[in-house]
Amino acid sequence: MAESINLKIAFILTVGFAFAAILGYISHKIKLSPIFGYLIAGYLIGPYSPGFVADREAAEQLSEIGVLLMMFSAGMHFKWQDLIRVRRIAIPGAFGQTLVATVIAASITYSMGWPLRSGIIFGLAIGVASTMVLIRVLSDNHLLKTKEGHVAVGWLIVEDLITVIILILIPAFAVYSFETELLIQEIIYSFLQVIMKFLLLAAIMFTLGYKLVTYILMKIKLTRYPELFTLTVLAITFAIAIGSNMIFGTSIALGAFLAGMVMGQTRVHDHVSAKITPLKDAFVVIFFLSVGMLFNPAAIVHHLYIFFVTLAIILLAKPIAAFLITIALRYPIKTALTVAVGLAQIGEFSFILSEQAMRYRLLPASGYDIIVACALVSISINPLLFKLLNRFQKKHKV
Repeated sequence: MAESINLKIAFILTVGFAFAAILGYISHKIKLSPIFGYLIAGYLIGPYSPGFVADREAAEQLSEIGVLLMMFSAGMHFKWQDLIRVRRIAIPGAFGQTLVATVIAASITYSMGWPLRSGIIFGLAIGVASTMVLIRVLSDNHLLKTKEGHVAVGWLIVEDLITVIILILIPAFAVYSFETELLIQEIIYSFLQVIMKFLLLAAIMFTLGYKLVTYILMKIKLTRYPELFTLTVLAITFAIAIGSNMIFGTSIALGAFLAGMVMGQTRVHDHVSAKITPLKDAFVVIFFLSVGMLFNPAAIVHHLYIFFVTLAIILLAKPIAAFLITIALRYPIKTALTVAVGLAQIGEFSFILSEQAMRYRLLPASGYDIIVACALVSISINPLLFKLLNRFQKKHKV
């Protein structure tokens, strides 16, 4: 039995990494994000494409580690300073744009017979853009360190925070249905209970937890054994993630996010990032492979209307909302256009949120397929939109 499981994992790593490397490289050569190649590689080794089929259950188990390390990395690189610097536009902008996407998506899906809470989760999932894709396109267009780049990244930090809050609330959200008559006091109590648990966890982590983690990492660093330091970082991350779930009832992914935030505040945060990044990158590829494996193109054919509506929200409604909010806050047109185009895509946080929602039966399988399909389209189109934006700015001297 153990040999069979090991063989399945070996096949996934061998075939999956080979396909991901080839298609990731091709994606890079045609000026697309490698994420696009990883998702296509996952689809090719999944059950909905002809040829070799990897074991989906084994891939999902491996991808859980990818989610943990991705959330850990997000916490590590989260900087309050980046957010404070552009808070005047990032906070109202991210909330406003997310609200627009959620209201439109929830209204349309509800009219199609979806439960209202499913529509809300769906809207929130397509409301958040991909950090990886945004940073890549900003870097490729030499905008990452400009004022426009800082605004776009700060905006996305707030979107990520919104997603984190939703991940906290999903278990409580799953208990209730908007279609049933429930006392408003019961709903508020349930949500407050979840939030208070998380705040208590965060308070412990940033006081006692911070001191303990700093002490351990400093001691291990002095040993000068790099593999021991990496092992310690992983042990602490998994201990916090699993302990958060067992004691406070939060998701393991959120525990990993907190672990990253705590280690990001220590004096050895650069050392932690350098040691954990190669391992994180490998498991993140597995995460995207597993997402691609779950993609069923037939679902798009059967739900063409919602597919095109979702694309319209991502490629039109979100950018227009971002543009108008930026202009309303008296920022230059160049900043408004950069933010609008940069956020016209979805990615990893959309997958994490939708996967978590599916576990609690808050999102139908067709909704997940649509999100993956729209991610593929928006990720592939986004670099092209930036090329058009550059031409427009040169022509009109914006």
